[in-house]
Amino acid sequence: MPKPNILKIGSGYINKVEVLLKENRISGKLFYITDPVIDGIYGENIRKQIEKVGYLKTEIIDCNTISYAMAVAERVIATDIDCIIGMGGGKVLDVCKYAAYISKTPYLSIPTTAANDGLASPIAVLKRKDGKPKSLGCAMASMIVIDTEVIASSPLQLIKAGIGDTISNYMALQDWDFAVRRGRDTMNGYAYLMSQASLDALMKTQYDHICLEFVEVLIKSLVLSGIAMDFAGSSRPVSGSEHLFSHALDYYAEVKNFHGIQVALGTVAILKLLGKSYDKVLEYLKRFDVDINPMRLGIDEDTFVLCMQKATSMRKERYTYLHEADMEEAKLKKIYNELTEEL
Repeated sequence: MPKPNILKIGSGYINKVEVLLKENRISGKLFYITDPVIDGIYGENIRKQIEKVGYLKTEIIDCNTISYAMAVAERVIATDIDCIIGMGGGKVLDVCKYAAYISKTPYLSIPTTAANDGLASPIAVLKRKDGKPKSLGCAMASMIVIDTEVIASSPLQLIKAGIGDTISNYMALQDWDFAVRRGRDTMNGYAYLMSQASLDALMKTQYDHICLEFVEVLIKSLVLSGIAMDFAGSSRPVSGSEHLFSHALDYYAEVKNFHGIQVALGTVAILKLLGKSYDKVLEYLKRFDVDINPMRLGIDEDTFVLCMQKATSMRKERYTYLHEADMEEAKLKKIYNELTEEL
């Protein structure tokens, strides 16, 4: 698969897909993949542009299983597809990302949401046969086009989830430092700096409400997180104990919340557990009205305790503060009740 070399972020890029493909000499059989909702909104526009460049094949998907992504990759190989064009949210982009990786095919990614750093990461989250999510290493899209107006028009809760996902770098970086000090991991200074830059871009922004200008800052922050993962060759720069907690929620909790919201909750909860200051994180989340109250998220006390205690088993190679923290049930229940009152 070609190395990433095209990244466009700004207003109106949804109307420049044809130009981008032509500039990069993309032609032949072009496989456009999206979901029913996004196709209903943007499909006619995108298909017209693609048809001016090459032969259009379309796939409307409604699932994101590993087996389905592999089947898409097989079709790409068998029918000699020259480029995959994926447009949509995480479900669509992860299927396309993995299919492109397996088939070693150029891939143009057109995200329509900014709910997490998956829009530019070398990781695809797909479902196993039992319906549980599985994070699979792959590669970044060779071309990424992000229209800030499209993202800004997406559901507000998805944008808030993106804020939560980026803010979780705060805990992830501390966990990485801790693991290195304990001799359980190695440091990649470039990846660490990129993740820190992603966090700083968001927390030091001048904006105090969600607007088009802030959305562009958020997108760039999430893209930087994706690049940090690419530098590191893993999710280590942006994924620590807070992500392990979120993975446990995905596995054990009955109520499903957005990944970005769960890792934001995990960040605050774990900082509290460790006796570390979380004022800056909480202040920032409240500034943009990102609600992480576990009770309002449908996470009851027993589920919270279970997922905190099970977190370290989610990725056994990922060493974090939780591996040495006091995970006694009474203490975790106290933290849960304090969080429901504070938040």
